[in-house]
Amino acid sequence: MIESVLSAALSLARKTARRSPELGDVLLTLLVMAVIAAGYLVPGLLRWGTGRFLLETASALPLVWRRRHPILVGFATGGVTLLTSALVHPAQPFPYAVLISEYTVAAQLRGRLRMGTGSLYLIGSIAAEVLHGRGRDAQDFFTNLTVVFAVFLLGMLRQSQQDQSAALIRDREAKLERAAAVERARIAREMHDIVGHAVALMVVQAEAGPLLVHAHPDKAEAAFDAISAAGRDAMTQLRRLLGILKDDGEAGPARSLQPTLASLDELVARVRLSGLSVQLEQTGTPLTLPANVQTAAYRVVQEALTNALKHAEASQASVRLDWSADRLLITVVDDGRGPAGDGASTGQGLIGLRERLAVVGGAISWARPPNRRGFALTASIPAKGW
Repeated sequence: MIESVLSAALSLARKTARRSPELGDVLLTLLVMAVIAAGYLVPGLLRWGTGRFLLETASALPLVWRRRHPILVGFATGGVTLLTSALVHPAQPFPYAVLISEYTVAAQLRGRLRMGTGSLYLIGSIAAEVLHGRGRDAQDFFTNLTVVFAVFLLGMLRQSQQDQSAALIRDREAKLERAAAVERARIAREMHDIVGHAVALMVVQAEAGPLLVHAHPDKAEAAFDAISAAGRDAMTQLRRLLGILKDDGEAGPARSLQPTLASLDELVARVRLSGLSVQLEQTGTPLTLPANVQTAAYRVVQEALTNALKHAEASQASVRLDWSADRLLITVVDDGRGPAGDGASTGQGLIGLRERLAVVGGAISWARPPNRRGFALTASIPAKGW
């Protein structure tokens, strides 16, 4: 009966401590007082005495503040317990308040302070046994010291578990933050590719439109059609991209609608409407690549053609896809102004492509074509191991 009541009380104290540590300490203090009082109910165990009961109860009162002031509580419970041991015979089976304050010290303090305080608990326990006359009973003496050691080790184990849990939480938060940073970078690259390409096409056509309105109305109309098509395509892709950010279950379909190599013909057709003559050819047997790898390959071609329109003032470009058993090699060459300086461009678009390809195990390089004007971009994407 008593064991079931104590078990229920301990369970209640633990649940309460999770919600409110301070209230949990109050309940724990009351529980220790109840255990002290229960010792007088066991026939032949303890003799009733008002003074001794008050002393034993007083040793438990400081436990209310054990979390905020573990060292002071330890000295208070230890001091009262030593006084009780010197005056009271026989004593409680165990110094309950001291054991709980010892556990708290071991679970909260660290390093030399914890070890120094633990040594004081050991010295105090030996002194209490001697004061109470138990030093002559070796079995009783070592039993009590074993309990003191065990409680201290349990407190240290509790702190170790808390440290491990905190480390796991920090590690999980760090991984989530890294994943979020990678996702933000990916979305930024997608936004750059979509908007940059569409704006480049629209600017080229808008600049040419006024010159063609009177002299070549049919070409002017085609230019405005190209602007409209580029804008519609950009809006469609942006809606798909933004759909990835939703949390309503639409992320899967939105992600699957990212452009793939099958969309290259449409991309080349739009660029041709802007006046850039583009040739697209493939060699070898196309491989089946994951959607994200195909999107990366598509963005390589898109960025290269966008740069040819926007920066290089090119009139012609060629896109070549060479398939082999283990990789896809993409080469885009134009006849524009070519790279500045030594060709080691640091444009954000090309840097973004390098990062995008690195995710799928690919690599990219760019330079001036040998013995001619222009810009050549080469991307190598492995067929496996992404």
